[in-house]
Amino acid sequence: MKIGVPSLNDVAEKAGVSKSTVSRILNNRLGNGFSVKEEVRLRVLDVARKLNYRPNLIAKSLTMRSTKMIHIIGGNHALSELGNIYQTIVNHITKVIDAQAEGYDVTVDMSSHRPDESEMPAWKIDGAIILAKCTQVTMEDILQMGIPHVVVNGPASRGGMSVVPDDVQGTKLAMDHLFGLGHTRIAYSSPLMKYMVAGHSSITDRLNTYEEAMQEKGLDPIFGSFDVLDSTEDFLKEVVFEKDATAILAYGHMGALNLLQAAHTLEIAVPERLSILCFCDQYANQIMSPGLSFIDLCSTRMGTLAAELLLKQMQDPTTLQPQRVVLEENLAVRSTTAPPYRD
Repeated sequence: MKIGVPSLNDVAEKAGVSKSTVSRILNNRLGNGFSVKEEVRLRVLDVARKLNYRPNLIAKSLTMRSTKMIHIIGGNHALSELGNIYQTIVNHITKVIDAQAEGYDVTVDMSSHRPDESEMPAWKIDGAIILAKCTQVTMEDILQMGIPHVVVNGPASRGGMSVVPDDVQGTKLAMDHLFGLGHTRIAYSSPLMKYMVAGHSSITDRLNTYEEAMQEKGLDPIFGSFDVLDSTEDFLKEVVFEKDATAILAYGHMGALNLLQAAHTLEIAVPERLSILCFCDQYANQIMSPGLSFIDLCSTRMGTLAAELLLKQMQDPTTLQPQRVVLEENLAVRSTTAPPYRD
């Protein structure tokens, strides 16, 4: 008894036809002077099903003009943090493609890559979506091969398309909310670079906008000496007990969750003694308790728009112009922000 992965030759031998006949039938490439009896076609399909034959995707893609495959690049760095926005983005990319592009498969690259190597898959693809960033080599390959692509939450290539949230506008919204509640002692917490996509614009956009908002009010920015994801209790002791912060704007929801836990341990009442506001994803925040007040990064819309833009490119790439879609962020007030305490 033969053991192993069934091949095209196995199907041909079992069905009593040539390999080329099997290939044409399984790839639905009949016509153009080639035809087979319906009985033969059904027999080949039945044999392939019984043998559980699966074509070699790499070999198949080399012979096809359209592979009906869309590849998502950047999964390793973007999907590493629990509950981050890219998980929602990827979910909605696949929903749109499933609904609007029948028969397409979506693959996600979760491998680690060196800065000097390409992240392109071994098989041909019809389109690509890049999460935040890719290597320069990857982008050069995409441009050289003319592959339709969209960058999500990152800068577009030359002449390319991107969908990004407006972190400057979102930070101003957060600060206006805290100022409106009466806070003047507002601290900012940003995790170390090891926790974030290195060099991402959100790092500088949120930090700089926070500092500018404080300075416009004639207030001193407040920072801690400790990283909020490594030494949260030390961070809180410094900014709350020593620097008398009554509110903290956190870079992301994981930092905010650490702050909530540390505040409970240190018996710092939230929001009575300390308000906490962060940047977050709507879906991730739905499962948190207590509910964090947050700036919604619109990850659902980012994923949906990215997929729609990509499909339009794939349908007619000559009609679309370079585009950078900037989405306004939204404030969601829940249970972790309130007016500052009074002695």
